[in-house]
Amino acid sequence: MVQERSERTRGRLVEAGAGLFDRRGYAGATLGEIAAAAGVTKGALYFHFASKEELARAVFEQAECSLRSACGDRGASSSPLQGLIDAGYWLVDALGADPVVRAAFRLGREDGGWQVQPRSGGGAPGDLRPTRATAGRPASDGYASGGYASGGFVRGGPGSDGSGAADPRSAFAGLRGFHSVWAGVVRGLLAEAGRAGELRDRSGALGPETLVVTAACGLEVVFAEGFPAEERARRVGALWDWLLPCLVPPGAAGEYRTRPPAPQPA
Repeated sequence: MVQERSERTRGRLVEAGAGLFDRRGYAGATLGEIAAAAGVTKGALYFHFASKEELARAVFEQAECSLRSACGDRGASSSPLQGLIDAGYWLVDALGADPVVRAAFRLGREDGGWQVQPRSGGGAPGDLRPTRATAGRPASDGYASGGYASGGFVRGGPGSDGSGAADPRSAFAGLRGFHSVWAGVVRGLLAEAGRAGELRDRSGALGPETLVVTAACGLEVVFAEGFPAEERARRVGALWDWLLPCLVPPGAAGEYRTRPPAPQPA
């Protein structure tokens, strides 16, 4: 009972913090306002979070867990490429309905210790600095070996096999925060689609990856606010209607659904 109440309080604080970070940014949100919005005292807030930075990190990590869970479910139940299409729909829906995801993107554009950063110093391809959300997970769970890697770096991707091809990580080294996490998920699903034989045979080509990651990251910029759900779905579908013929073998585009997926049972 006590633990459940504590978890509910922590959840309210994360939601309240996300709402204020989304509207005002990190600097503009105060802990007093967050505590008031959550309906708790500042003492209760400090019981769960030692600082505003720690609360911001919790918002970021909750958004990351939601993203990876949603995309993992979609990737497991369909082809990787179909999972990638559906991940785009999940993202634009979350941008319209989930302040935690919106706050994570906004926090990613601001400086702070909650940032997800790639390991510096020229480590081996695929080296990552794990976040709390991924630290300690076995390599077999799909977060590392499957390509869902933080920092936008994907193990086993094109150019990371010592073949001499250009390292595709360099094209996305400037991505930071939640854009980096989202790009890593997109690259992972695209790499899985390639291994599954769903893509055209363009060994070592960076064009498809660059095109898809750029388009996927642009979804947040375009659909962050102001678009009705129907218009978001129409435009995402139109985007994939154009992208698919560039990615899959001739005549295979019709094998994929570019309309929104059916709502999943609660």
